[in-house]
Amino acid sequence: MSRSYLVVGGAGFLGSHIVQALVNHGGTSVAVYDLKAPLDEDRIAGVEYFTGDILDEYKLVDVLNQAKVDLVFHAASPVHGLDDDVYYKVNQRGTERVLSACRKAGVEKLVYTSSTGVVWTGVAFNGINEAKAVVPPKGYDAYHHTKALAERLVLAANDEEGPFQAVIIRPCGMTGERDSQLIWRLAKVLSDGQHHVQIGDNTNLVDYLYAGNAADAHVLAAERLFDVPQTVAGEAFFITNGSPMCQWDFSRMVWERLGDDGSKKVVVIPRSIGLVLATLAEFWSLITGTKTEFNRFSIRYVTATQWYDIDKARRLLGYEPKVSLEEGVRRTTLWWKEVGAARRANLCS
Repeated sequence: MSRSYLVVGGAGFLGSHIVQALVNHGGTSVAVYDLKAPLDEDRIAGVEYFTGDILDEYKLVDVLNQAKVDLVFHAASPVHGLDDDVYYKVNQRGTERVLSACRKAGVEKLVYTSSTGVVWTGVAFNGINEAKAVVPPKGYDAYHHTKALAERLVLAANDEEGPFQAVIIRPCGMTGERDSQLIWRLAKVLSDGQHHVQIGDNTNLVDYLYAGNAADAHVLAAERLFDVPQTVAGEAFFITNGSPMCQWDFSRMVWERLGDDGSKKVVVIPRSIGLVLATLAEFWSLITGTKTEFNRFSIRYVTATQWYDIDKARRLLGYEPKVSLEEGVRRTTLWWKEVGAARRANLCS
């Protein structure tokens, strides 16, 4: 049966992968609603693109009606490192507007993109599943806190008896073509010659995810929402590549693909010392009124064990990562060398 989908945030990193996955799936009509139109070379044939603010509910309703949408993917979210109020504006209030627009346009299905980070509190997660992972009252940072607030809004809107039904997808940190965050940070560390500095003992297992696999999970969740009887509405799913690895091993796999020959001797800084240095960096940032990414959160993050059980997604969604992490890194670094690095340079010039 042919269906019509709208991907809110579909011109972004993960959103564009969801759009491509829907097109590859076939038999669907796909539209995108985003703050900015994609570059010409990133446009996908057969997809209709609309530009507008997520807070513009009137425009959202108009687009939903124009495209005759059956299901919305809400994948819009600001990048990391912005002011806190941006996350409240987009993640919390933006989700309120999306849900309201769906009600007014008669759209009864939604797949919301959250994050594994909504449940993380800085403690070790050794293969934790959704049943044991509790969303804390206060998130670790504004990004994850507002993602959790949006989750609550989506779950509150979900109606077990119908008509409105929603699924929450919680991907872990992602890599892939059109990534503007993770690959850029790792490439910058390499170009700055700091890739030989390791914080912690590199025994902490972490999850990463190829964005194409995350997109597949979204499409599977959408398909399951149309099942009768319903089995996934109101559920949240952790999505990873199912292959946790040591934190610095992942970074070095990326650096090797970017040209690192591994000749520099690794300098290991104990986690405790890293936290002290990060505290000083935060203090200096406060005095000077500047921002620093070298903070206590970043130290805790790169030294924490954080991997998730995806058996629920396998069982209820039929999810299985098709692209290995190694292949995902190969695709990402190839895109970065051919396209991404030049784009980033143009953005910063």
